[in-house]
Amino acid sequence: MNSTISTKGAGVAAVAKLALANGLGISSAVISVTMSALVARQLGWTEGLATVPYGMQFLTLLIATYPSARLMVRYGRKPVFLIAASCGAAGGFVGYLGLITGDPLLLCLAHGLLGVSLANQNFYRFAALEVAAPERKATAMSLVVFGGTFAAIAGPLLSRHPLFSPEVFQSAYLGISVLWGVIMLLILSTRFSRPETAPAQFGLRDVRHALRQPRLAIGMAFAAIGYGAMNLLMIASGLTMDGLGCGYTQISLAIQWHVLAMFLPSLVMGRVIALLGGLTVTVAGGVLLIASSAMAYLYPWHVPTIEFTLILLGIGWNMTYVGGSYLVARTAAPEHALSLQAVNDVAIGIFAMLGAFLPGLVLGWFGWAGANLLVIALILPLVGFAVVHMLAASGEAAAQRG
Repeated sequence: MNSTISTKGAGVAAVAKLALANGLGISSAVISVTMSALVARQLGWTEGLATVPYGMQFLTLLIATYPSARLMVRYGRKPVFLIAASCGAAGGFVGYLGLITGDPLLLCLAHGLLGVSLANQNFYRFAALEVAAPERKATAMSLVVFGGTFAAIAGPLLSRHPLFSPEVFQSAYLGISVLWGVIMLLILSTRFSRPETAPAQFGLRDVRHALRQPRLAIGMAFAAIGYGAMNLLMIASGLTMDGLGCGYTQISLAIQWHVLAMFLPSLVMGRVIALLGGLTVTVAGGVLLIASSAMAYLYPWHVPTIEFTLILLGIGWNMTYVGGSYLVARTAAPEHALSLQAVNDVAIGIFAMLGAFLPGLVLGWFGWAGANLLVIALILPLVGFAVVHMLAASGEAAAQRG
């Protein structure tokens, strides 16, 4: 009895620490997305190149995701998480050096190191599933994502106020180092669980077999495409507002509300998933992303509309990310869980990287309205496919009951 209580207590403590670590990590990501393009402009890079440092962040995130998962299989989560967190701390300091030397290549290296750390931070939500009680797994995952709510406060605070250096941007990069230093302490004090089932060899054939499960494929597609769409529009909105004459403070506040909308729903998303099902929540998130882009398309040069659609974009992202990740985690066979988590996050990384590299080019080619139309074109077919699957599954269930 006491042993059971102690185990549950350790699980709750681990989830809480992972939630805080996730929030701190996302705070560093919020800082980077808020200022990276503006800093690149300050260092002399043109409109099309302004998003390259942030794109490098997602390129290294993509490259580091699957190797990190394989290392976790061999050595466990803790040592890999610690090494990745040290990359984040180093990245913040390199970004500071890039600013004081005026070297945009150092800025790219800084964001590359940060991408390695964020690739591993994405696994915190899966680590929470392993330490949580079976009946609380959806809640555990959503609570870890909810930790990102902290980022809506800490990220903009560190990006707007010179807490660690007289110059705001230099201070923000030093703040990133501090955040990842605290994450290292949290990881050191957290007890992680080993998977109950030993990971099996996992190859391309296994990936194809897993993706024949519609729920898993739909969850992975929504999580990846939703993340890419969110990244594209979040960065493009900042550049658009800057072009409309908005100051850095107004842009930062708009991103702050967007980030709050991204993570605050996670406080209840676990219960919503338990009530409605992961598939329903995921599809509803896709519909909300379409609605957000449709509004922005109809009123493209209205700053209050951009600010409001950023909030809708954040909520829609939360539903597709948490719901999609939950579908992947609960549908995957236990012996392939870590490998499929990595495949899922590689897919997310690909679309997130595209969403980070392309905003400057997309805005140049299609404008803000066209960027939103592109997002609608990407997500609408996916929603249609998912709805057809849900109707077919409902029909099969009704036939079996009859």
